[in-house]
Amino acid sequence: MMDKLALPFLVLGLCTALMIVKDIFKHPHPVRVMNIIWPITGLYMPFIGWLAWWFLGRQPSRQANLALLMPQRAARHNSWQTIFVSTTIPAAACIFGDVITLPIISLLNHLNILIVIWQEAIISLVLSLLIGLFFQVLAIKQREKNSFWRALLIALRIETFPLVIYQTGIFIFMALALKFVLNQQINPQLNAFWFMLQLAMMTGFVFSWPANHFLIKRGINPAH
Repeated sequence: MMDKLALPFLVLGLCTALMIVKDIFKHPHPVRVMNIIWPITGLYMPFIGWLAWWFLGRQPSRQANLALLMPQRAARHNSWQTIFVSTTIPAAACIFGDVITLPIISLLNHLNILIVIWQEAIISLVLSLLIGLFFQVLAIKQREKNSFWRALLIALRIETFPLVIYQTGIFIFMALALKFVLNQQINPQLNAFWFMLQLAMMTGFVFSWPANHFLIKRGINPAH
């Protein structure tokens, strides 16, 4: 029953991502790494991701303020639009981290190495953080032309806190889903598993929103 319920949401998420990819070829985002971030956003935000891309990423008038290109000395734009765009970066990193974690866990299980859920969460967090730092370094270097190490220090400052909070939201939701919906089984062959992960990503987005709001309001995150 849950698999049948999950399938339309998963298909809609995939269609949303593909629509964004198609549109990006015609209207590429000025920040190159965001051309990866936006389609990923569509995967876990069916249809809403398309609306977000259309109004916050695609429109040139929006891009100037929301493309992570504005220097730190610029006026602050502590708006929901800016927070939304900032939150999409740790979100995409968490998706990549969670997806990469799955084959790692499968391999460890195949080698008869028992991994409990909190260890899975740590593996996913480490991978997500590395990917998130990579995304941020690319954006920072394009914006400020800093050295790699300088860009990495800035990325650590602005990415670590919201990403940890994001992963916390994912962990809490998936722990509940495993107990009450998935019968303690992490099975990528089930649509229900991916649907729960899709909902977990949205939960993480909500969790991470205040963290990004905090950083942007205090001028720590240069997204404004």
